[in-house]
Amino acid sequence: MKRFITLVCLLPLLSVTAQHTTKSVKPCLAPFYHGVASGDPLSDRVILWTRYTPDSLQSGQQIVEWKIAKDTSFSIGLQNGVVITDETMDYTVKVDPTGLTPNTTYYYQFKANDQLSVIGRTRTATSGDCDSLRFAVVSCANFEAGYFNVFRNLKERNDFDAVICLGDYIYEYESGGYAPNPSANRQWMPNNEIVSLLDYRARYSTYRLDDDLRDLHQQFPFIVVWDDHESANDSWMNGAENHQANEGSFATRKQAAKQAYFEWLPIRVTGVSDNYQIFREIKYGDLVDLIMLDTRLHGRDEQAGTSGATVTASGRQLLGTDQFTWLGTRLSGSTARWKLLGQQVMMAPLTIFGAALNGDQWDGYPAERQRVYNHILTNNITDVVVLTGDIHSSWANDLPGNSYNGSTGGGSVGVEFVAPSVTSPGINIPGGATAIMASNSHIKYADLSLHGYVMLDVNKQRVQADWYYVNTIDNPSGDFTYGTSFKSDHLTRHLVAANSASIPRNGIQGFQTENCPYYAPNTASINEQDPIVFLGVYPNPVVDVLFVNVSIPVAGDVSFSLVDLEGKLLQLSSEVVPQSGSFQFSLDLSKVAAGNYFLRLETTYGVKTVHVVKQ
Repeated sequence: MKRFITLVCLLPLLSVTAQHTTKSVKPCLAPFYHGVASGDPLSDRVILWTRYTPDSLQSGQQIVEWKIAKDTSFSIGLQNGVVITDETMDYTVKVDPTGLTPNTTYYYQFKANDQLSVIGRTRTATSGDCDSLRFAVVSCANFEAGYFNVFRNLKERNDFDAVICLGDYIYEYESGGYAPNPSANRQWMPNNEIVSLLDYRARYSTYRLDDDLRDLHQQFPFIVVWDDHESANDSWMNGAENHQANEGSFATRKQAAKQAYFEWLPIRVTGVSDNYQIFREIKYGDLVDLIMLDTRLHGRDEQAGTSGATVTASGRQLLGTDQFTWLGTRLSGSTARWKLLGQQVMMAPLTIFGAALNGDQWDGYPAERQRVYNHILTNNITDVVVLTGDIHSSWANDLPGNSYNGSTGGGSVGVEFVAPSVTSPGINIPGGATAIMASNSHIKYADLSLHGYVMLDVNKQRVQADWYYVNTIDNPSGDFTYGTSFKSDHLTRHLVAANSASIPRNGIQGFQTENCPYYAPNTASINEQDPIVFLGVYPNPVVDVLFVNVSIPVAGDVSFSLVDLEGKLLQLSSEVVPQSGSFQFSLDLSKVAAGNYFLRLETTYGVKTVHVVKQ
């Protein structure tokens, strides 16, 4: 259910509307309300991330200190330094410390203005000989569709090396625009479909205020790629199904979406000509080369269905020429036992009665798929495993070549594991999973509706995928159910059912750090910290419309006023905030004279003021 608060202006100079989400800040995290995160681990380095939320009267640059060590006392192997952030990067912070020890758990922390972040935990990749690895594979987290119990369950497991997120980390729709769950009653912010850089930033802010997602980021490194909803549904290189002409240039929207993604996620910049390139390689010793691809925005031709001359054209591309060449080089040059391809859309064919069903996946780009297959087979590249998200369902597939024999797995190019969604609704195919497997001998397992994740366990003998499903997304819960397991043995190129779930090796991770060490929710006074927090004020300076992202953790009366430097007050009406949460206020300043102002928000529990410059 949408919630709107209308604020009626007493003077015609300023109009204000508000949009609401159910998430609010934790006072103990100030000023790092969005927590900490790490990502893209290599054997000697790892990206460290946080976001500093400026004091409401502050503008300009902010110095943030960082430190990383092998213990939470920061005495063993300590590295530290400073970094500068400002509004041009939405006050996000990224650090890439080098010289770390391989296969080691590290702890890290940020500091600004004598205030400390929570302590994050991360782990470097292995180097040299490596016996085993475990990855949690996730995708498709629709905030409004339900609670992120998948993330909650994973945080509690503590038995894997890293999280691989295969896209749809956020969704772009307006509130209620895609599968809202009335039982969960979660609203994202902003309320509108996100199009601009400010919109994308605010949507990421909503997500990163979610306790389960924020806590999982704090405890494990993430390895991420985007899919379509980080920009717009069914996007391709130069457009998207969910982008219309009245929403402006898609190129501008795409650039904004990419920028916000790189600001808010712990991903390393690896591109030479494109700072927002996501295809990259992460090595885990001699066991795994994790090759992350972009099958969405980099070189994809427009979707054209599943048949016809356009679809079957020999020059049709999904990766783009440069990425295809890069992929071929990575595969041919790999000396690792397993080559894992982390990518967005299902590679294995999916047909019913011989007809392909989905032109957005590799079935809509058969020539490109065949080029990948040919490169693998011609160069005798073995142990290729494709990891996929996107379609909100679970699949275990052989990748059938021209000589594929479904009964023996002969002729398979490799295997594919498709992770279910975190919350996004499943798919409806006539006849369900039974009809699918009857029509596709290479598909060994399918579930079309359950929410969960894949636990990928890799050793030198085999790679195994275990599917786990959460019992509900309607309310917060850590309950889950084991589904099934499939594995591919070394050099076999095909799947067989595994008898049971994999068993993690001992000592994968150290102890978890506190997610709110100074906060006791049952005893803490609301006045222990500032009860109102400005999470963002965009753009500032402003020409016409100002967006104010603010967290109000207490329901009740809220008054709004705009004051100029001479003390002249524009009094706005008071409204009742029905519940705590984060709000985005849209302020029309088009009729306000150029100059400096203070926007004042006042509740029973406190006052907060932000400096606004009108151009």
